[in-house]
Amino acid sequence: MTDITTAHRPVELGSGEAAMSRLADRLAALAPPPLDLPPNSIMRPSPAVAAAMATSQAISKRAAERARRSRSIVGLLVDSFVAACSFVPYALIALGLRLLMARVFFFDGQTKVTGSLMSFDLYNFNFSMVLPMQVKAETFNAFLTAYPPLAVPPMLAAYALSYAEFVLPILLVIGFATRFAALGLLIVTAMLFYLMPAGLWTAQVYWAGILLVLLSRGAGQLSIDNIIRLIARR
Repeated sequence: MTDITTAHRPVELGSGEAAMSRLADRLAALAPPPLDLPPNSIMRPSPAVAAAMATSQAISKRAAERARRSRSIVGLLVDSFVAACSFVPYALIALGLRLLMARVFFFDGQTKVTGSLMSFDLYNFNFSMVLPMQVKAETFNAFLTAYPPLAVPPMLAAYALSYAEFVLPILLVIGFATRFAALGLLIVTAMLFYLMPAGLWTAQVYWAGILLVLLSRGAGQLSIDNIIRLIARR
């Protein structure tokens, strides 16, 4: 009782720090002494258990190695395929897409205009085109009667569509202002969808997809745009 009473009266010790020090000494005296066990007294698994554990670890290691090799083979095949695809440069892809879209819109625009006929013969390759001197009367009649009403006057829409389908494809072929030409033909595609909605899933959606690629990636290296870019960087 004297000890407990003394522990609860820190004022008699002279200071609070001295009381805490004495309490820590008493708690340390009450703790059991550390066990002094010989090294050989630690329990070790039996030989059978040790063999089973070693076999399990070996099986796990072989399974992990097979999984790693499998992933490596699949990854190698994928990387090889990607590398093989990269051998086709975007310059050739863009050139093909530009020529494809130019052909589609140019020949459609030729049916809407009338004018002088120009013909080219190069290495037995004959190409002819009609210069858009005038818009055909049938084109005006279609915008006036056959097509749905537009937000712009029908006469203006007929002129805009006819000349856009002549100028913008030429820009795509030579690769000049390609992104602007692709954007203009996207607008033409949207107009054609409004005028003829039945053709959406037959042609127009594919035109829009190709034009979006040209709008996003540009004309590629085989273009006037690329030549201008190289000159500007000097």
